[in-house]
Order: sequence, then structure tokens, then C-alpha cells
Amino acid sequence: MMSKIYLKILSVFSILLLASCTNDTFERIVIEENRNESDYATGAAQVRPDALVPGSGVLMQAFYWDVTEGGIWWDNVKSKLDGWAENGIDAIWIPPISKGQSGGFSMGYDPFDYFDFGDYEQQGSKQTRFGNRAELESMIAKAHENNIAVIADMVINHNSGGDLEYNEFRQLESYTSFKPASGMFSRSQYDFHPNAQHLYDEGKFGGFPDLDLLNPYVQDWMWKSEESVANYYSNVLKIDGWRFDFVKGYAPELVKEWVETVGGYAIGENFDGNLAGVVQPWVEKSGASAFDFPNFFNMRNAFENGNLTSLTGSSLFASMPNKAVTFVGNHDTEARDGGNEFPDKWEPHAYAFIMSAPGYPSVFYSHYEDSGDAQKQKIQQLIKIRQELAAGDWIVNYVDTDEFIATRTGDGEKPGLVVYINISNEEVSRDIQTHWVDANVKDYTEEFFVFQKSDASGMVTVKAPASGYAIWAYTDEEQTAFPDMLYLPGNYQGWDPASAPFLTSVNTPNLDGLYSGHVRLTETTNEFKFTDAPNWDNGIYGDSGDGSSGIIAVPGNNVTLAGRLDYEIHVDLINNTWSANTWAIIGDATPNGWDDPDTDMSYDFERNVWTVTTNLTDGQLKFRANNGWDVNLGDNSADGSLESGGENIVVTAGSYQIDLDVENKTYTLGNWAIIGDATPNGWDAPDTDMAYDEVNKVWSVTVDLVAGEMKFRFNDGWDVNLGDNGADGTLESGGSNITISTAGNYTITLDLIHFPRRYMLTLN
Repeated sequence: MMSKIYLKILSVFSILLLASCTNDTFERIVIEENRNESDYATGAAQVRPDALVPGSGVLMQAFYWDVTEGGIWWDNVKSKLDGWAENGIDAIWIPPISKGQSGGFSMGYDPFDYFDFGDYEQQGSKQTRFGNRAELESMIAKAHENNIAVIADMVINHNSGGDLEYNEFRQLESYTSFKPASGMFSRSQYDFHPNAQHLYDEGKFGGFPDLDLLNPYVQDWMWKSEESVANYYSNVLKIDGWRFDFVKGYAPELVKEWVETVGGYAIGENFDGNLAGVVQPWVEKSGASAFDFPNFFNMRNAFENGNLTSLTGSSLFASMPNKAVTFVGNHDTEARDGGNEFPDKWEPHAYAFIMSAPGYPSVFYSHYEDSGDAQKQKIQQLIKIRQELAAGDWIVNYVDTDEFIATRTGDGEKPGLVVYINISNEEVSRDIQTHWVDANVKDYTEEFFVFQKSDASGMVTVKAPASGYAIWAYTDEEQTAFPDMLYLPGNYQGWDPASAPFLTSVNTPNLDGLYSGHVRLTETTNEFKFTDAPNWDNGIYGDSGDGSSGIIAVPGNNVTLAGRLDYEIHVDLINNTWSANTWAIIGDATPNGWDDPDTDMSYDFERNVWTVTTNLTDGQLKFRANNGWDVNLGDNSADGSLESGGENIVVTAGSYQIDLDVENKTYTLGNWAIIGDATPNGWDAPDTDMAYDEVNKVWSVTVDLVAGEMKFRFNDGWDVNLGDNGADGTLESGGSNITISTAGNYTITLDLIHFPRRYMLTLN
């Protein structure tokens, strides 16, 4: 009897005891009953003192969405590290390193086993998408050899791939039973939202089980214990820092606690353009850096909409420069995401912006490694400019829809810079106030090679190319001029630089390395080199390819040009290019019609025009270079001026000397005649026209003359006329009248092909 009474009293006491427990206490009791002792993490996490701290260089995002699968990525990244280090990369951001739900296909953003780095056969594969643990650790070691910090992408908001279990709190089945093969950090319904202790936190990502980061058991396994994810990654794998994924999903104070516990550089992905309401408050509460999404959206809007005033919008780099990680693109803003992708054409301009501005700039793997050598070299150049120049306050000097100019004021070690971005189709320039007084200022992007000079107040003229950018800064260099001439020794003249024709500099002093000139080549196949002195002892330049590539190399192969022709040659020693044109006429009025070969023109070195003398029929003609239509000139207004690709020129039958002035884009069609008191019409018009002899290449006329004087003139005008100063049968421009002593019938010939020009009077 007493036993029954005792049992009743004990039962009532137990009920009262349980009734007095809070829900949290009851929940912990239930959880503890369902966990094994081995489930709990032990020990305390430690800060690793030798972790590398990035920020002085540039961050490389060392992946893109859906990188090549098959376990090769860690080795691929390792192979890039030497080159990245040489070009200013001081940290790499790598994708989530552990096994995801989709195993070897997972990009890591569906975390299943935080401690499986490609070691365990689970979720359909042994390797992760990126490789195995040995390859991961080898890559990390290689990064550290190059003083490159390794930033791991941490997905801590949610998990994926758990088994079904009955969820007592939700009264349904949920995929919250995680029994990872690593044996580390088993999870169940009690470790995910909602549960009796915590219904929810700041945010949920899609339909993934939402990890309860306020749960002490979860905190121990994620960052507090010696066995925790954070401690293991830092102290065993030697990860140096953290990129926190989807930080909208949990309190910023948890990131702060994580970093205070295990150390390491930290960046948050707060995918939001709201600086004042979202991004900056998160940074202030977490103590971590953040990707500058406000600036990303400013840049995208500026370049996509053609309005650079958007570049002055609020940004993290402007308000908290030491906490801003600036970027032009990442795996979340690629085209697959639709709407956030950055316009390809303007990527280099955006990199010029972030490499000039405050903040810690990030380079996207796809922009650097997969967008062609030209863009890669531009980014490398911009990183170097940043390392050498960028420091000090950021001041916007000028902005409108097409132009943006900002200054960095420099510090004791770096001079600062002026970045000038231009999206118009024309070169632009502006006078800007700087802190450089009476100084040489040069463009470090090498779009402009001529230095500018600041005045006593620091004002200086800066320029930007059409649809381009330039970055100007102080230099202690003195402007070095190129030689004034380039010589063209070759097989057509015996390979003698001293006697070779030469090109002259376009500008004096020759600061831009541009040369132009004309040369007469006399061989069927002509070969030559360029030398910057009348000898072989100085600079020697040739062609980088088969002789016709148009690209200069030192000393290079012989330049080759075909035919016994005159050529107009241009050389650019800054951009290492050369080009050559020879001119001709073509059309149904010309001897060969519209078919090849064209009627070649020669260059008149005295008058500086291209010329040809020939007989034309009624019809049309055009000028073109190199027997092709890429470069051709016509006359849209029949006024003697030429336009590229202009209309055909209409002519009537007759003998013509045709002159072409390429530089001024003008031409004349005229003939030669005689005039004077010895000629039939005296000194008055009309002149007595001559005809062109195609066989003998001379102008001629048979005419009755009287005793007196005469001259030759072109096109019935005195602008071009020839006389004989020495009465010796040779002609000079504007020379003396030619005396006719005896009246009679004469055949008069005019030879303009040979030099000196000559004539002959034959009394019939």
C-alpha cells in the first residue's frame, strides 16, 4: 500500500517538475537525450597568428559559376598563382571548399559535409567539383609561397542534402538529418529553423534548411570550439580569411563573434545597392569589410545608360574606404543571372575606376583569364598603376554624361593620380586643379605619350581618348624625343643607310614616334629595314612576320613591298606599326577600265603630289590605294575636293596630267599647253594644247610659230608653269621665257618623266 502511495506522489512530483520547466529547458533536455557524447565539439578555437592579411594589393576571385568540373580546379588555380603574384594579387577568394549536396557537380553553395574536402565517397562522388584535399592543400601552400592570402567562401546560413526525419516541432517530415561521412558536425531538426528555441532568424535562402546559428551546439561546431569549422579551416588547412555568403540571412554580430574568436580577414556579401539602410549598417555592426554593391550598381548604371554622373552615387568606398571591396563583376553578376551583368565593352573603364578609387579592388577570374590578352594586359597595367600611384583623398573634379574626372591627392610615398574616363566618340581634354606644381605630368596608361606641364598653381591639361580612359600623374622623368628621321636601306639601293631615302618625324620635337614619307622602289620585289641613324650601329627595325604584317619588331625580318613603284610609308614606333600605300586611278575613263591593273601614279617629290599623265576617254574614274577598295577617294561635289568612298569623278576624253594631294584630299585634272607671242594665240587664252604620247611618255604638239617667246603651262593657268633659265633645253618651275628665233612649223615635245624636266623644239 505504501509503495502505491509513494509512486503516486512521485508521479505528481514529476509532472509538477516538468510543468515548471521552460520550453527552452525542455527542448534542451530532449536534444541532449537525442545526441551522443561524441556529437559534441570540444576544446576552444584559437586565432592563428601567422595568417596573411590582404589589402595592400588586389583580390582575385579565383573562380566563376560552373567552373570546369572533374576535380581540376585547385590545380588550375595553383598554376596561375606565380603569375598573379607578379601582377599585384595579394589574396585569392576561392569557392566553398567542402562537399555539397550535388557532390562532384556542386559549386559548394549547398553545403552538406563541412569537413569533406574530397576525401569521402558520399553524395555521388569522392572528389569535390574542384579536386581533393591534397590538391587543395597544395594550392594553399603555393599561394602562401607567393604571399597570397587565401579567402574561403563560407556558406553558413543554410545546409542541403540531409535525409528525411520526422520534425516534432513542425509536425511533418523535413530534410534535416545530416550524418556526414567525416563524422564531424552531425545535425538534426533541432539545429535548423524553426525550432522551439528559435523560430527564425534574419533570412532564409530559398527552400534550403536554415541553420540555427544561435544554437550553442551549432556555434560550437561552426566557430567556437577547437574542432569547429572555422578553427579547422584556419589552423589545419591554413585558410587566412572568410567571404561570408548571404549575410542577409543572419545577424552581423555573429560575423563579428566569428572573427573575434578565430581571426582572419572577413568580407560580407550583402547583395544590395542601399548603402545607408543596408550595407553600411551591416559593416558597422559586423566589423567586417563588404563588397561595394552600391558602387557596382552605380558603375553598371553609368556605363549601361551612358550617363557618368551615376558614378558619383553613394558608395561604401566613399563612406568607409577601409571596409570597401570594390568589384566589376562576380559569379553572382554573370550573364546567367540576367539583369546584373556588366556591359562587356565598358569593363576596362570600370576597372580603371576601381583601381584609381579608394577601397580594396577585386578582379573577377573571367574578366582576367577568359576575356582575351588585350583586356588581361589592361587590367595588369591598371593594377601596376594602382600600386605605384593611388593614395590619398578622392576628389571628383568634373563629371557630365560623357566625362568623369577624379583626383587622388597622394601621400608621402605615392603621388596620387587623375583618372579621366570618356564615353564620347571624340578625344576630350580639360584643365584640372592638382597638387603638382610646375611638374611633368604623364599618362600612365600610355594612350598619350606627350607629357603635360602643370603651372605654378597646379593647373594642368589632361586628356582622354575617344571611348577610353587615361590616368595622369606626376613624373620625375624628362620627356625623351625620338630621332628625327628613319632611313630605309634595302636591296633597291644597295643596303646602304647613308644613301638611303628617309622618313621624317610628323611632329617636332618627335615625342610621339610618328614618321611619314615617300620612297621610290625600283625592284620587282623590294626588301628593306628601318634604321634610326644613317648606319647599322643604332636602332634597327623590321617586320615581325613575313615582311608584310605591318607590325614592327627589333630587329625583325625584312619589310617587303612589291613592284617598281612609289610608296607613301608611315611608321609608329610607339605602337610598333608600319603601313605603305601606293596610289592609282581606276575607272571606265582610264586605259584599263574598272578592271585590274589600275593605272599607277608616281610621286612628284618636288611638288609633293601623286601624279599620272595619260589619255582618258569619256567616262568616270576614282583614286584608290594598293589596288583595293579599302582606301578609295571620290568627289561628292565635283569641286576638286575628295572624300573617302566619294562619288566617281566624271571626265571627258583628252590628254590629262592628274595630280592627287593625299594630305589635303584635293586633285586636279589638266593638260599642258604652250603660250606666248610666238604661239598662234599669243599671250592670251586659249593656250595651244599639247597631246600626250603614251608610247614615248612625252607631251607634244606640232604647230606654226613666229619669232618671239613662249612658255609651257598647266591647265591654262600660271600656278604651274615651266621656262628655261639657261637656254639649255632643261626646264625650271617659273623659269625664263623660251626664245623662238626663226619662224616655221615646229614639233615641240615636253618630257616630264625624267629629271631635270626637258623639252625639244624641232623645226620641220
